[in-house]
Amino acid sequence: MKNGKFTQTIIQMQYVPRWSEHAPKFRDNAASHSFRCAAIAVLVGLVEHKLFSEPVDRLQLVAKALLHDLNETKTGSIKHVTKKDPFVIEHIRNFEKEVNEELVTYLSRSLRPYFYDYIVNAEDDSYTGRLVAAIDTFDAMLFCHREALNGNNPYFHKQYAALHAEIHQCELQSMKWLAAEYDKQGGVYEFLCHLLNLDNIDRWNGNFNLIPDNDATHSFRVAALSLFNGLLERERFGQTSLDVCRLLGKALLHDVSESLSGDVKGPFKHSLPEVKIAFEKYEKQIATGIVNLLPEQLREEMIDYMVESKDDTYEGELVDIADKLDALIKANLEMRNNPHYAETYYGQLATIQHKFEHPSVIFFLAYILHDLTYANYIR
Repeated sequence: MKNGKFTQTIIQMQYVPRWSEHAPKFRDNAASHSFRCAAIAVLVGLVEHKLFSEPVDRLQLVAKALLHDLNETKTGSIKHVTKKDPFVIEHIRNFEKEVNEELVTYLSRSLRPYFYDYIVNAEDDSYTGRLVAAIDTFDAMLFCHREALNGNNPYFHKQYAALHAEIHQCELQSMKWLAAEYDKQGGVYEFLCHLLNLDNIDRWNGNFNLIPDNDATHSFRVAALSLFNGLLERERFGQTSLDVCRLLGKALLHDVSESLSGDVKGPFKHSLPEVKIAFEKYEKQIATGIVNLLPEQLREEMIDYMVESKDDTYEGELVDIADKLDALIKANLEMRNNPHYAETYYGQLATIQHKFEHPSVIFFLAYILHDLTYANYIR
């Protein structure tokens, strides 16, 4: 059991660059991309359910989209053209599968069947696997379109045109609907732009940071931690009523409002009760406005995910926990060579220890945090 090593893999995702050989105006990495794919999967799952009455397994879909590129922490970001080359295609596929299967062995035995499906079978021939592959292509189109709109790099103009044509030829009805709505440049287009913009919202402003962070990479880690904690509590600690799909949706979309509000420092937001209440109302108002960009049939659940992401339900509490655990991880990584973060680390640790008694928190503090800290020391 190496759950700490699995968590370390989640952290490493932001260090895997994408598109870097083409000098994009906007930097991208595997964590940001995986966040967007999973957030889009939340929307696609709702479209399948609400608009087309398809009984898709939405937890499986979103979890696969979240973890489908986890092997890139060992393989690197291999170019699409290389993956399709007949000389190397089978070698790459075999190595990716070996890496994926190894990643699953890091986890507690009770979680392995679920994560095997989410990681090893992420882009298989099942309905959800085909959706994940299409979403992956759709996100690449979004990124290239933003580059084409904001720069003169001919590669991204050409790539956007090719990906646009590919996604419009997709036979999956929810993806055809999403592509058509995007082309209208109306509400759905604006909603997706908010998701895309999260990689421009820097976190921990005002601090000396050795490790850069933004809302997209943060949301990826919070979602991955929430998925791990939710399944752990359900499968190992008997929280059978826990809705892991709802938890994952809340975790992924909990900071989307910051695409407009920015990341306001916590000490100010929580400095006084009236300040905290004011910011909660402000952020909920923004989140509601973003949800209202979507068709009416999709809004009820998206309100739950975005506006009420940290409500007083057990799922909402687990999102708050994952948010604070990610801050603890950030401070833990920074303070090894950046004493400025020591106060943040111990303050965050005390808050978590005094506020939460959930089984997943105790498990994290007893096992995963120890492993992460030890790994930093020995390096």
